[in-house]
Amino acid sequence: MSYVMGRDLEIRVLGPLMLNCGDSSATPTAPKPRSVLALLLLQANQTVPVTALIQELWGHEPPASALTTLQTYVLHLRKLFSTALASPRPRSPRASS
Repeated sequence: MSYVMGRDLEIRVLGPLMLNCGDSSATPTAPKPRSVLALLLLQANQTVPVTALIQELWGHEPPASALTTLQTYVLHLRKLFSTALASPRPRSPRASS
């Protein structure tokens, strides 16, 4: 499954999770942020309860810091998207007149 968003943002969720913006990858490398992104993508256009995310990441006995850690993962994902979308795109070569 592949989503193509505005500004050349492509997200693939079948096979390895991939987030490409133009020619560069913006896929999170750490396992838990990748899991958060995958869980949110698989439930696109739906509200995903925080409790569901915490249970998917840590099971039935999450650490005391689970909520704060989850918020940090989401912050990192937002920064990753912001950076990827703000980076300049390579220009396509123009034919000479």
